[in-house]
Amino acid sequence: MNSITDFVSTLIKELVQSERHGTARSYFSSIRRLNGFVKRETLTFEELTPELLKKYELYLYAEGCKRNSVSLYMRMLRSICNQAVRRLQVNLISGLFDEVFTGTDSSEKRAASPSVIKRLSEAELADSSPLVFARDLFLLSFFLRGIPFVDLAHLRKSDVRMGVLRYRRSKTNRLLTVALEPCAQALFKKYASSTIDSPYLLPIIVHPGRDEYLQYQSALRLYNKRLSRLSAKLKLREPLTSYVARHSWATAAYREGIPVAVISESLGHASEKVTYNYLASFENRTLRNANRKVIALLDSKTIQEHLSSKTLLIKTRNNVFQ
Repeated sequence: MNSITDFVSTLIKELVQSERHGTARSYFSSIRRLNGFVKRETLTFEELTPELLKKYELYLYAEGCKRNSVSLYMRMLRSICNQAVRRLQVNLISGLFDEVFTGTDSSEKRAASPSVIKRLSEAELADSSPLVFARDLFLLSFFLRGIPFVDLAHLRKSDVRMGVLRYRRSKTNRLLTVALEPCAQALFKKYASSTIDSPYLLPIIVHPGRDEYLQYQSALRLYNKRLSRLSAKLKLREPLTSYVARHSWATAAYREGIPVAVISESLGHASEKVTYNYLASFENRTLRNANRKVIALLDSKTIQEHLSSKTLLIKTRNNVFQ
């Protein structure tokens, strides 16, 4: 009987060899969490049951994980199980993951409005402040149609020709083409002197060829810490993160009436379904505001008084539901 840990170790080695470090890290985190729950490293695929996974889900929530984080752990485990079925021909219980959350909770997603991004661009920051670089990276991500930080970090000078950026998304390997607007060109030019001996456009991976994935991970953590400090400085209700720039671009585009199909293509999504998940929280707010506007067409004060009088009348009668 193969333990899940042994199988995942094999998968991680293969992923590292093919330089898919992000997925390898996700698998490692997933199996470490699962082993922490069962308190052993010998759990087998045959021992997985819907009941066990439900308890695991509750354990993750008790550990302070947010809904989308729990979903990620479950999806990684499901991916591991699917590969085990193909490679090891293990038999898993039908509907194993039916009772646990594997979707996306759009309520956790936040977008900064264009006015907030404008405030960010105009914020008074000392030239020597490390917050300047974090601010510029956030703006670049927005200016480049919500490019993710991982792709921003790996942009190469050879990716730019005649004012056009062409790069492949690390997640989907899709080729994206972005015409560089003057605001984006100015930021690239600002940091050109810092990357003279580097193939990269930006000084995020500062030692090319040496543990680049670790450099990227360290830079991402530092970037988010500095964005948090910027959020506090601007007294924002919702803190900025590396993810917010991407979601902000998508939301701003949608508000401008740009079709979802175009937004999906701009973001490099695998399907429009992914894009709709991005925009779900915005849709909810839009519908709520629309409902308020419709109700506001009525005389709400008169309606409330009318309903209140009806309530008093009902209290004097027998309750028909009792």
